[in-house]
Amino acid sequence: MGDIKRRKRPARQQTWVYLTETGIGLLVLERSRQGISQVRTSLWRSEDTPLLQAEQLADWVAKHSRGQLNLLLSDPAYQMLLVDVPDVPAAEMDAALRFKTAELISYDLDDASIDVILLPTEAYRGRLRMAFVIAAEKKPLADWAMAMARRGLRIECIDIDQLALRNTAIRTLERNQSGLLFMEADRCRLILLFNQEIVLSRQFEIGYSDLGLAADGEQGLELEGNSDIQLDSLSLEIRRSFDYYEAQLGLGAISDVALLGWPGDPAIGETLGTKLDTRFTLLHPEDFIMTPTDSDWPVELTPALGAAFRETAA
Repeated sequence: MGDIKRRKRPARQQTWVYLTETGIGLLVLERSRQGISQVRTSLWRSEDTPLLQAEQLADWVAKHSRGQLNLLLSDPAYQMLLVDVPDVPAAEMDAALRFKTAELISYDLDDASIDVILLPTEAYRGRLRMAFVIAAEKKPLADWAMAMARRGLRIECIDIDQLALRNTAIRTLERNQSGLLFMEADRCRLILLFNQEIVLSRQFEIGYSDLGLAADGEQGLELEGNSDIQLDSLSLEIRRSFDYYEAQLGLGAISDVALLGWPGDPAIGETLGTKLDTRFTLLHPEDFIMTPTDSDWPVELTPALGAAFRETAA
């Protein structure tokens, strides 16, 4: 199987298989002629490392799919590496970036599927131009392609969840200098955008459970002083990211940050906003896409929803 395929224009109805560390999800997303996106099917199944269980899980996927489908990878199934762009002729750029990637991944370059996102030149004024290199091991992807082919299905494209989150941010935020903070129980991901492209992506090992919060329907944790310490730590890491964006990259101040995945507590957005002098707005899936109303929404699928908007961020 070749390099990661991200740029193909999606069909009006798309089936996405989301592979995470702890489970496999299946989403059928549909876009109307009026441009309204909705979720037709949303399924989640807890599994350990489903990326490595293609043959075992292929029948489950085939049961809910037909024709073409797409894979969405979750960290750590891929690496998204920020590298400087070599000063070489355009014809030599691909080879030069692959050579740089070889120094940063733990497996042989011949075993890697690679894609490159060149960052806007404005993001690195007076400095070397930068790019994100996305790398994933070929064999698990090839195993999935073969398992699907044996069941009459074809994998049309492969994308990653950080770019799906980027798509959601672009869809919901209007400012050029903006960001999205996606919160899970034990970690969170901050994505900062400039002109509708990622220029910074950081993960922090602090989740809503560490802050004494709980998902809907669960009892919150009482961490007393520890939750305040964790909130201060999170605020500090976000502040460092803002400072890098503003001072080192020279891109101006972040004006808006969407909070996604957070268990509905509007006070936390106000607290972060006060600490960081930036507007934080709680964002729920139903704010940007039509979700099923007759069943419980699998929150594990939230990062994948941005796949519905990927053509707006090609």
